[in-house]
Order: sequence, then structure tokens, then C-alpha cells
Amino acid sequence: MKPNRLKGSMKIALGWDGSASLFDLDMMALLVDRENRVRSSEHIVFYNQLTAFDGALLLSSDNQTGAGSGDDEELYVQLSMLPDTVDKIVLAIALHESGGRTFRDVNAAFVRMINDEIKEEIVRYELGEDFSDAAGVVIGDVRRAEKGWRIVLTGSGVSGDFRSICRAYGLTSLPEGFFNKKKGMNKISPLHIEKLF
Repeated sequence: MKPNRLKGSMKIALGWDGSASLFDLDMMALLVDRENRVRSSEHIVFYNQLTAFDGALLLSSDNQTGAGSGDDEELYVQLSMLPDTVDKIVLAIALHESGGRTFRDVNAAFVRMINDEIKEEIVRYELGEDFSDAAGVVIGDVRRAEKGWRIVLTGSGVSGDFRSICRAYGLTSLPEGFFNKKKGMNKISPLHIEKLF
């Protein structure tokens, strides 16, 4: 099996160091059909909608601080559970309410893809290096192939937010407040709490 060929399950992880400044990075997966379109708002997994297709995609949580070491947000994907209408999974990362800041301003931001069956990292992007001038990026997608699924990397920085990325895939009508985020902090280490006061 080629290293980027997948059949059963994979994990996509996002991490960053929130010890110096508070940044909120988010991950979004869009489930796209053969016409390269997102059919409805239910075909999106992100901080307000952590799962799709009865758990075929499951986002661990919305970490709003990057506190702690290692992966801060994890997206678990059971490829075998996805219906035939899903041709690919598009992965996007963005700085929430960037205010003119880019990935260059975030300490040690990364995204990686793991073949969950053999626990092997397939892809890793250092966001601060690879997309230093962007506040959002479409990393690429996981798409159907002859024998399973394969990863196709596009690595294109975007100036817009998640809403504009949805529009690029044909989803223009979204429920009111769909991307409104409840403010809060989670997964804060005791060391980080001390630094806040």
C-alpha cells in the first residue's frame, strides 16, 4: 500500500503553542460531492458541529487557547463509513477572528495527517513556515481512489474565513449564526492559568 493510500481510518490533528499569546485556531472538514460542491450545512464538521454521518467524522473539541503540548484538536475519520455521495473531504484551517494576524504570529502551529491503521504520520505542515502570510489555508483533501482513498495536497492560503471557503464549494445558504462561536477557554494547563494572572 502506498504511504498516502488509505482504506479504513485516519486522524487529522491541529496543534499550536498558546503559552505566549492567546490564539484560537480552528479546523473544518467539508464533505464534497463529485461536482465539487458541499450539498448542505450538515456536510461540514467544525467547532459548532463536531460530527457527521453518524460518527464517520468526529472532531474532538474546540480548543480555543492551544494550551498544553501535542495535538490540540483531532479529527477522526472512518473512511469506510462515508456514503458514496461523498467524493472527498476538504480540510481547512483558520485563525478565528484573526484581526490582521497570520500564522506567522502563532507559535509552533502545525497540522498533520495520520494513517490511523498503522499509526504513521503521512503529512505534516508547519503553518508558521509554510503559510506565514495567511490567516487561513485549505491544506488539501482526501479523495476516493481506485483502491481506497488518497491524499491530495493543495496547500493554498486564503484571505477569507470559513464562510468564504464554504462559498467556494457552492454552499451559499447557511443557518443564521452558523459560525458564531461561544467564547470560552478549555484544556488550560495549571502553568498557563498562572501566567494569565
